Amino acid sequence: MEHEKKKFGFSFNEMQGELQKSTPSFIVYTIMAFVLMFIAALAVFFFANKGYEQVLVPDVTGKSLTRALLEMQEKELYPKLQLRYSDLPGEAGQVLSQSPSAGSIVKAGRRITLVVSRGVVIDHVENYVGTNLDALKTKLDTLYGGVDTPPITIVEPIFKLDSSPIGTILEQDPAEGTPITQGVELHFVVSKGPSEPLVKVPNFLGNTIAQISEEMGKLNLLFDFQSHAAGADEIAGTVTKQSFEADREVEEFSRITLDIALPALGTLYSGDTVIEKNVRGRDETEVAGMKMDSLANSSHGIFSAEISRYPIAVPVKLDAIPPEGAAYTVASFNHIGGEITVPYSVPHGTVLVLSVVNQEKERFTVQ
Repeated sequence: MEHEKKKFGFSFNEMQGELQKSTPSFIVYTIMAFVLMFIAALAVFFFANKGYEQVLVPDVTGKSLTRALLEMQEKELYPKLQLRYSDLPGEAGQVLSQSPSAGSIVKAGRRITLVVSRGVVIDHVENYVGTNLDALKTKLDTLYGGVDTPPITIVEPIFKLDSSPIGTILEQDPAEGTPITQGVELHFVVSKGPSEPLVKVPNFLGNTIAQISEEMGKLNLLFDFQSHAAGADEIAGTVTKQSFEADREVEEFSRITLDIALPALGTLYSGDTVIEKNVRGRDETEVAGMKMDSLANSSHGIFSAEISRYPIAVPVKLDAIPPEGAAYTVASFNHIGGEITVPYSVPHGTVLVLSVVNQEKERFTVQ
């Protein structure tokens, strides 16, 4: 037995010695061993993954989370949930979106991201009494700015005299706590302050369009303009009638109607302030020629637009962008909303732009 051990030991040592004597052979042997181990590992990996079959991702968007989980389980898919607020009532617990999308081919065991609604930010009518109407509008615009049909809308409020600050909500309908299960319209009674300031009406008769545009920026009145073709005894481009007599005191932002005689085709237009600024040093013939040229290239009319109503007066302006030359402001004034009319005399092709609180509301090209 000892003899056999010695014999075996001698043989193994002899082989080891031979390998050590041949260093290149030893390195080759080692590399081949690692290569064989790597190939075996790859074979095991692919064999282990071969069992995961490919499946079709089901469409669970719009379904309840419970139903979505059951359908995912049937396909041996695992959900990864993400929660966020949604825009419409009644969506709480529903799947809003999924990734990968429905119809994608993936391996069983894949994680599918599901975005689930946690409900709307506001699911019931709150108590708005005592809050500012503009602040509430801004809040709702922020929440539902990108929604086609917002769950809450504010209808035209009723304004009344009250000791509360202007714009304060005094009453509301529906009441606090009303569930928002579908579109809700909010009706408000809003304060317009404790009293109506008075404005003394000037005499506008004979004023030109340019003079009226300047007065609009100084007086807290709402101007309604109408026009007619100037008669033989009227000066084109001037005010011929006004609804309130001069020196009368009216409530602030009362509506006053001014009737303007606009030039008929082929007649001179004396209200052209651009011409009036350049008549000095010129004879009557030159002035008449300038007015005829201006008339041929100008359009006269009443710009009209409808804007939202506001609890307080907001800045409004009408700008003109002529085909040639720099843009300029036709009129700048304060207004509480509703119908807005502004007289104009501008070159053909001028673009009139109405802005409210520096935001464009209406655009019109004069032909």
